[in-house]
Amino acid sequence: MLNKSSHIFLITTLLSSSLILVACGGGSSDGSSEPVAKTWGTAELIKTDSAASATFPQVAFDANGNALAVWKEFEGANFNIHSNRYVAGTGWGTPELIETDNAGDARPPQVTVDANGNALAVWEQSDGTRNNIWSNGYIANSVWGTAGKIETDDVGEARFPQVAFDANGNALAVWKQDDGTRNNIWSNRYVEGIGWSAAALIETEVGTANTPQVTFDTNGNAFAVWTQFDGSRDSIWSNRFIANSGWGTAELLETDDAGTAADPQVAIDINGNALAVWSQSDGTRTNIYSNRYVAGTGWGTAELIETDDAGNALVPQVAIDANGNALAVWYQSDGTRLNINSNRYLAGTGWGTAELIETDNAGPAADPQVAFDSAGNALAVWEQFDGTRNNIWSNRYVTGAGWGTAELIETDNAGNASTPQVAVDTNGNALAVWSQFNGSLSNVWSNRFE
Repeated sequence: MLNKSSHIFLITTLLSSSLILVACGGGSSDGSSEPVAKTWGTAELIKTDSAASATFPQVAFDANGNALAVWKEFEGANFNIHSNRYVAGTGWGTPELIETDNAGDARPPQVTVDANGNALAVWEQSDGTRNNIWSNGYIANSVWGTAGKIETDDVGEARFPQVAFDANGNALAVWKQDDGTRNNIWSNRYVEGIGWSAAALIETEVGTANTPQVTFDTNGNAFAVWTQFDGSRDSIWSNRFIANSGWGTAELLETDDAGTAADPQVAIDINGNALAVWSQSDGTRTNIYSNRYVAGTGWGTAELIETDDAGNALVPQVAIDANGNALAVWYQSDGTRLNINSNRYLAGTGWGTAELIETDNAGPAADPQVAFDSAGNALAVWEQFDGTRNNIWSNRYVTGAGWGTAELIETDNAGNASTPQVAVDTNGNALAVWSQFNGSLSNVWSNRFE
């Protein structure tokens, strides 16, 4: 997944998938790291159809340590959406098809799980003429429902959906949609016990908009962020959803006109403060920037959070812990290869100094993801080339100690491993999922950290 075009389906922090990954978590009650050391286990195959190629997995936990993974899978005629469930204390189950519309391809899904174990998956699906946004719901400890469209605007393509739950089982989906002239950002709200409502436009700018992300705070307020073209370059925009009220007015988060901005991500702490991160060109290279939203005040001023000018810094991800501390991760060229870098935001202080979190120079590293437990520890995963193939690596951040030593978490050398994702449960255990080529087709694999 080293090519840039595929990132439109991958940027997805997991924090925009499930609120419980930030707001809940394991560890000791005083916020220190766990007394029992946790380690990665042995990678296992969680997709069992040997005749179908599966890619772009996503994963999310409920509050009881159960998880759902979703991915797209080619079945000879079309790409369809499949899922597998992880049951705490038991393991992975049997994969199942969660949509049956064969008019056209279904493209990479996103999944969010609420604290009770209910889930929503969203994806884009072709009807033979255009792509539409679809969803299916999973009832806790039960079954998936029937997939259906959540938007009915047939003027143009709808693509790149993202979805997130609030603490009460309500959800928001966002996506980009072509109106025949430009792409706009749309949203639909899912109300627990009722279902999806009508899709609504959440920005009215004249330039094309892309790559939306969405995330909730614990009070049911949300932020969406996206890129939007101003006639010369792409800038970063945001809109806030207020619980029991609705979407506000979109606003610009940065005013640097030296170059285009891309790949926005956003995360919210339990007090309603938010951090957005993105990549932005200064006319010479691409750097990583951030802006902070303070509850009751609003957005601040965008700031640079890395100063390494050896090469481009790309595709950041961000996660926030229960105390308002954050970690951003991204990949960055040192002039020879791509490496994984990170910076920490300390609540009440600000961003620190960016640092390298892996030192394997055999080949480039890319596509990092990061997630916190509630004790303030975090896990990052990424893909890295060893000179022959791409492998999946991880590093752990421990509160009060910092990043550890990067380690390989899969040893299948049949082919490239790519597009890793990571989720952390309420006890600080984690699941990583990724796609891996076996010489003939791609499968979905997982490893558990416990």
